[in-house]
Formats: sequence, C-alpha cells, structure tokens
Amino acid sequence: MWQLNKNADFSPDNGDDFAVKGSSVQVKLQRNGEFLVQAALTFTMKGGYFSKALSRRRVDQSALEPLSVTEILDVKAGCDGFDQNQLPLTSRKSKKDENKHGSLFITLKAAPTPLASTRLYFWKFKSRKARNDVLYGIRGLLGDLQIKEGVSISMIQTPTLGGGKVAHSPMRLRPGDNLENGQYNAVLPQNADQIMVPLSEVHKAIDTERQAYDKLLLLLLQGSSDLKRSEDDMVMLRATLDAVVEESREKDKIQENDSKLIMQLSKKLETLLMDNEDLRDQNENLNQRLIAIGQSKYQYEA
Repeated sequence: MWQLNKNADFSPDNGDDFAVKGSSVQVKLQRNGEFLVQAALTFTMKGGYFSKALSRRRVDQSALEPLSVTEILDVKAGCDGFDQNQLPLTSRKSKKDENKHGSLFITLKAAPTPLASTRLYFWKFKSRKARNDVLYGIRGLLGDLQIKEGVSISMIQTPTLGGGKVAHSPMRLRPGDNLENGQYNAVLPQNADQIMVPLSEVHKAIDTERQAYDKLLLLLLQGSSDLKRSEDDMVMLRATLDAVVEESREKDKIQENDSKLIMQLSKKLETLLMDNEDLRDQNENLNQRLIAIGQSKYQYEA
C-alpha cells in the first residue's frame, strides 16, 4: 500500500508526501455499530515482530489510522492520479519494473483534511482476480451505504396517510400542499386508503422495472468484460513495449560494439598507412643508394 497526500492548496512547493511507501498491510472492515456509516477500513502491518518493529521506524503511525467508509469518495481501477512506475520503492532490493502492471492496482480517493487537499491510497495485489474482487466488494459496500443508509428519492417526499408530516423541502412542494412550521401536510383524497389498483397494472410496472434492471445489468456486465479486455490489451502492449525496448537495448549494444570495432580498425589502418609510408621512404632511400653505388662502381672501372 502507498498513501499519497497532495498539499497543492497549502504547501508553497506543491510537493507530494508519501506517508506510506509500499508497505505490506492487511486490510479489514471493522464495524463499530449496526450501520455502515459506523464502519471503517483498518490497516495492520504484516510480518513478524522484527519486521513490524523495523516498519514502525519508517512508517508514520498516523498514516495507518482507520479510514472511515464515509470518507471514501471514489474507487477506481488502476493507479489513478499517479504513474505507478514512479511509486517509491520499499528497499534497494526492489526491482524498478515491479510496478509496471497497472492492472494490479486500485486507487481509493479519500476526503481531504486540513493538512492534505487530496488523499490517495494505492493498493497493489498479487493477481488481477484478487484486485477485481476487492474492487467490486468496496463498490458494493459504497452502493449499500448509499442505497440503504443514504437519502433516496422516495424518502425525500412521500405523502403518508392520515395527515402525516414529511421533512420540509420547498423546492419539492406540490400544488395543494400546506406548509406549516417548516413542514407540510400532504393533501390526499379522503378515500386514499380505499383506492384499489388492478393487479395487472402492478405486474406491468414490475415487468417494466425488471426490464430496466436487466438492461442495466447487461450494460454493467458488458462494461466489465470491456474493462477486462482493455486490461488484457494493456498487458500485451506492455509486454510488446518491453520486448521492443529490450531489442532496442541489444541493438544499441551491438552498435556500440561495432563503433568500437570501427574505431580500432581505423586506428590500425592509420598505423598501417603510416608504416607503409615509412617503408616507401626507406625503399626510395635504398634505391638511391643502389644507384649511387652503381655509378661509383662504373666510374671506378672506367
């Protein structure tokens, strides 16, 4: 897990502060009450006693404070808002390309604090299946929080029988409603409790809602398959890019070796040319001496 605190609005240097850098943690959902708004995600350092003791020296304990479910603003697949290749490494033994697969990450965007304008949690998993399980689980948890314990449309203004009172919403008043002391009395017919609705109409409404739900479910399933396909394509492209980069490195090495060989051959050729010039000069000197000796011998005989 990595935790990034961006202080763009408060820090003059607009720096990024990693409170947690690639620490192995165990995440649990702790429920402190009956409702989901009381739940929080707790982080526990993994490992034995010595590893925990060493990790405590490097990790800020305030960074491992529980994250309330209500503080989670968004959950996205991948390393959103930061390049995963630029994430700080945990130790010197860590490989530089161990974070190259963005399909193993999920990003949690938390609510800002007075000290951090943006809080991002990056979680890395060992497999994409585990990543998807946690991703869908957290999204389902946030969906349950919004549907079951949030404010739904049907709860904003629902008239009740017997002159019941509903919370005041001036923008949602209907014609004929009476506003009294910040609340209104919904005006319903006197025989509202005796109005009968044909069962066939109820079935039609249920079928319509079911068709809309099935359509939405199919769209979500197609979107999930598209996400999986796009991530597969990204993994293949990343592998192809790595192969091309490695091939380019090999070509660069070969070109460097060829350049060195060409330089050595050029120096050798230059040395041979200089030796050839010296030999020519020596040959000319010998020829001149032979000519001089021949002339002197001819004069002596004459």
